[in-house]
Formats: sequence, C-alpha cells, structure tokens
Amino acid sequence: MLVVSNRFHVHEDHVEEFEERFRNRMGEVESMDGFVRFEFHRPVDHGHIDTGTHAAVTYWESMDAFEAWTESEAFREAHRNPAPEEWFEQEGNVEIHEVGFDAGGDR
Repeated sequence: MLVVSNRFHVHEDHVEEFEERFRNRMGEVESMDGFVRFEFHRPVDHGHIDTGTHAAVTYWESMDAFEAWTESEAFREAHRNPAPEEWFEQEGNVEIHEVGFDAGGDR
C-alpha cells in the first residue's frame, strides 16, 4: 500500500478557510481505481516540537493507482484553482511512503 501525504504550513488566520476548502472537495478522489481512503490531519500543539502542519493523506493500492490519479482530469480539476499564497507560511511538500508493515488494535 502507498501513503501520500501532502503537508501544508497554513497561516493561523486562514485555517478555517483551508479546512473548508478540503471539506468541499470530498468526492473527487474517492471514485479512482486503487484509491483506499483519505484522511485530513490537523496539527496538535504538544509543546515539544513544531507540528504546525496540516496533512492531506491518501492511501492507494499501488504507485500506478496514485500516478493514474495525478494524470486524471479529476486531479486537474481538483487543482485548477489553488488556495491563495497568503494562506501559507511557507511552501508545502509531498511525502510518499510504502507501507512496510503495520499492526492493528481493537478500536
């Protein structure tokens, strides 16, 4: 399984707008072949290290499935009107990981 994490350094004055923008986009990626799930992560202030990043995390069955998403019309449409630059404290980044192993627990 592939995990793609888009990390954003959102200015505190624009957090609500930023989160609403993602909330309104729900449904665009879910229909793609190989898509597993989407999670939106908010930073938590815990006093130890800077965790001021939001993360939009998608899970894919494979790199091929993720790449098909990035080459799709749905992807182009989802990224057609990017958020204003002033919403961000710095440029974001994308991290891509393959799940090496995992462990589950009762929830």
